[in-house]
Amino acid sequence: MIYFTAVMHICAVLICISFLAYVFRTSLVEILPVFVCVQVLVLYALAVMHRLSWIDGVEGVAAAAVLIWFVSRAKQTRRACISQCLHNMAQPSFITAVFLLVAVAVCTSSKVVTWWDDINFWAADVKSLYYLNGFAGKYANVAPEFGDYPPAAQLIKWWFLHWDPHEFRESLAFVGYYTMNLVFLFPILRRMKDRNIPVMLLMAAALWLFPGIAEVYGYAGFCADLTMACVYGGFLLAVTDREAVTEFFYYGRLALYLGVLVLIKSIGFVWALFGLVFLAFYRRGELKKRAFVFTAAMPVLTGGSWMLFCLIFRRVAKTTSTAVKYLTTNEYSLSGYKNEFAAAFIRAFVSAPMHKETSIAVDLTPLGLYLCIILIIVLMLKCGVLSPKEGKTVLIFSLVSGTIIYAVIFVAHITVFAMETQYLEASGMISSIERYGAPFSVGTLFLLAGIWVDRADSVFASGKMPAFVRRYGAYLSVVLFVALTAGYRAGYDGLIGYRHDTDAAMAQRAAMIGQNEEAFLGVLRDIDADRDIAGNPGGRILYIRKENEPRWVNNSYLSYEASPVPVVYRSVALADAPAEWMVQEIRDSHTLYLYVEEGAAQNEDVLNAVFGGMMQDGDFSCGVLYFVSDDGTEMKLTPVP
Repeated sequence: MIYFTAVMHICAVLICISFLAYVFRTSLVEILPVFVCVQVLVLYALAVMHRLSWIDGVEGVAAAAVLIWFVSRAKQTRRACISQCLHNMAQPSFITAVFLLVAVAVCTSSKVVTWWDDINFWAADVKSLYYLNGFAGKYANVAPEFGDYPPAAQLIKWWFLHWDPHEFRESLAFVGYYTMNLVFLFPILRRMKDRNIPVMLLMAAALWLFPGIAEVYGYAGFCADLTMACVYGGFLLAVTDREAVTEFFYYGRLALYLGVLVLIKSIGFVWALFGLVFLAFYRRGELKKRAFVFTAAMPVLTGGSWMLFCLIFRRVAKTTSTAVKYLTTNEYSLSGYKNEFAAAFIRAFVSAPMHKETSIAVDLTPLGLYLCIILIIVLMLKCGVLSPKEGKTVLIFSLVSGTIIYAVIFVAHITVFAMETQYLEASGMISSIERYGAPFSVGTLFLLAGIWVDRADSVFASGKMPAFVRRYGAYLSVVLFVALTAGYRAGYDGLIGYRHDTDAAMAQRAAMIGQNEEAFLGVLRDIDADRDIAGNPGGRILYIRKENEPRWVNNSYLSYEASPVPVVYRSVALADAPAEWMVQEIRDSHTLYLYVEEGAAQNEDVLNAVFGGMMQDGDFSCGVLYFVSDDGTEMKLTPVP
């Protein structure tokens, strides 16, 4: 079934992107990110309606419409269309892109979720999407502490996951994640000359390793910051590409990029703002007000709709609420570790390499990379790759945007992240800097690489250069830069090396599910909870744990295994818990179900003292799932059969 579904979707995508490339007279590698943006927005609308599976019909109708258009054209038009489509598919840029996507899909076919942030949210949430066919209902999202995290990257993962409708395959989610990232890097290939296999293979490797210059987490897990970096970099490069495309395509593409950017992560609106500033200054004197408003309106529309959705369905992240309290109350102040955080940030920023293993030539620190970006811009100015006007704009924009974002990261660590003392260690701080700074570092590097390969032919045009260098020098210099600065180990592990650790990772995951957790999962399986609980308004479970057992790590692993069933946890000393307090706790948790793990109470008398008055019939028991009925004055518990 998976093979049929995959072939069907691949054919539909090829038909649609071939048609769009023909209509807009552009390459397939430039159309692919535009198509992915449209796909994300369509899936977003369907997810709100709990109709994600309708995408099969939507894509089928779109492909059929293209075919109807094709057969209704004159013979000469059909021939021209076929000729152009075959020409586009035979381009070295598209062949390289397809090779890379296929290689990534094959190599990651055994990949499993191991990264903590994925267990905490990204994997658990996309698993919920897979089973619910859309967003969860009110108070029913599986990761309530990350409720307002936007869904764009999740939706593309779902699209690949649903190729297998019978089994949730984590590897397919990784294929979707990597595809989402790579597609926005593909426009850098558009000027490739000839089908020179060594150059094509080198560029495929360079694109895979490119983010590893400044960010390594994206190779191991679903790092949304890297996805933002790829989309943001794609937007910046698209701003510089005006001459060869129509006005409609130019501004439509920019609007789509920004509309998706703000749906990747909440901080995406900051990068969208940076993007609009870059557009305004790079195109100053020629930018039409109406076109700028159109471009700026898309992220407002998409981002605003998600905020409204989160407000209606009570989805809020703990970092969002913490940030709001910092801004609106005096409840929070600067961290007591502010001096230590400041020192740790400066040490990491100045002297800590951005990846763990040693590069061939340069182990760039965040400051070193920042200065390297400035140096590259100056060299591009000296070489004539950037005009004085363009160079000044790119230079000032990079200086200012880099300074602002690193300052924001610094402030975040002495305020919002004030309790996360792992950042006091150099390894923790550099991880944070490279991850949250990825849109600037990776995105800006991608902008410069794209401009370079588009315009640097004149740099290698000297007759003293070997013919091979004159023809491919622009791309080979990008390959060389990546080779000298990227983190090979992370790139290798992301494709191949992860297999050596898969068994250990799965064993670690299994170890996080203890006897009590397994008993709870068994209860869910026995009552077919996926059908009866998951996604219902307020349909989450309050799980009462023993007091004095910090189990927050186990809670996250249990929530991932239980997904799409939403679970919230409380550690309670039942012997000291009045029945009235427990009633209010259940109400405040907005749950329809209650579960108390075995051993949470010393004896039955304690259980009856707390829950006896709520029982519809019989005595309360641990290890049983109860349905909570509450009319506002009286609460009753009924065992779920």
